[in-house]
Amino acid sequence: MSAGGRSVKKKEAKKEAARVGATLIEMAVATAPTDLDLAKAQASLARKVMLKFNVRYDWSLRRFFCHGCKGLIFPGINARVRLGPGKMLLVTCAECSYVNRKKLSKSRLNIQR
Repeated sequence: MSAGGRSVKKKEAKKEAARVGATLIEMAVATAPTDLDLAKAQASLARKVMLKFNVRYDWSLRRFFCHGCKGLIFPGINARVRLGPGKMLLVTCAECSYVNRKKLSKSRLNIQR
């Protein structure tokens, strides 16, 4: 433990920031189909909170952010999703035209032989 129990407070703050960030992103995803501007503001706030406390996104949250402009991407609303060559998932951001690529494995494709 650090001087004055600071590390305990810091860990609790990190956990709280992760919880708040996840909640804000979930709210942003829920409001994206009806109000995209509000959803972008919520996602931006979540990103700021998580950056301030050095909290990483898990995969379920990371997929909603463009790796180019760092904005909220929601497939079908402001992003285009395509299957590319070689079992690649291509998500194109409508804001900055950055193509986010994700290689798909057989387990993700649910191919049964």
